[in-house]
Amino acid sequence: MKQISAFDLDHTLVSSNSSLLFYRYLISKGFYRQISLIRTAFYSLRHHFMNLSLTMLHEKVFERFLKGAPLSLVQEEITQFLKKDFYRFLYYPTFERLRRAQHQGDHTVILSNAPSFIVGPIAEYLEVNEWYSSHYTVDEEGNFESVESVLLGEGKAEYINQMTKNLKIAREHVIAYSDSDLDLPFLHSAGTAVAANPNPKLLKVSKKNAWEII
Repeated sequence: MKQISAFDLDHTLVSSNSSLLFYRYLISKGFYRQISLIRTAFYSLRHHFMNLSLTMLHEKVFERFLKGAPLSLVQEEITQFLKKDFYRFLYYPTFERLRRAQHQGDHTVILSNAPSFIVGPIAEYLEVNEWYSSHYTVDEEGNFESVESVLLGEGKAEYINQMTKNLKIAREHVIAYSDSDLDLPFLHSAGTAVAANPNPKLLKVSKKNAWEII
C-alpha cells in the first residue's frame, strides 16, 4: 500500500533553521554585516520567550532584511548555498527516513514554515515529490514586496487532509515528522506521528502519546 511521508524542514530534515543558515551564508558573501545577527537573534528570542508569533516573526525579518531585494539574486545565491556542502546541515536520522521512504515508493512531501524561495530549492535538492511553504510576493520589477502567507501547523494539517483525498490514500497510511509542538495539528493529521529532534514541549507530548522519537 502506497504511503505518504510528510516532513517538516527546519530542525527536522535540516538540523538547524534553513533561513538562518542561508542568512549566515549571505553574511559570509558580504551581503549583510556580521552585527546584523544580533537583530535576528533578538527576533528569535522574542518568538521563543515573549510570544512573538511566527507570522509576526516573518514580517519583521522580511521588512528588515528582504523587502526590495531582487528575487533573481536571492535565487542565484540559494543555488550556490546548496552546492556548498549543504548535506552537512541535514539531520541524518530524519534524512535516512526520507531516503527509506523514497526507496519504497512513498509519496514524499516537505511542509515548511520557511519561505518558498528557500524550501523549493531544498525540496528539489532532496528529490521529494512535492512541497508547500510560506510565500513572499514580488513586485513588477521582481523585487520582494510583502509576506503573502505563512504556513503554520494548522495549514500543514489541511494540506495533508487534501492530499489524502487527491491521492486516495487513507489517513492511516500517512507518516508525519516534525520537531515542534507548533506542528501538533500536522502530527495529529497523520496516522503515524514521529517526533524528530523534538523541542521540550513536543518531547513531553510524544512520550505521553507513545510516539516514536528520533
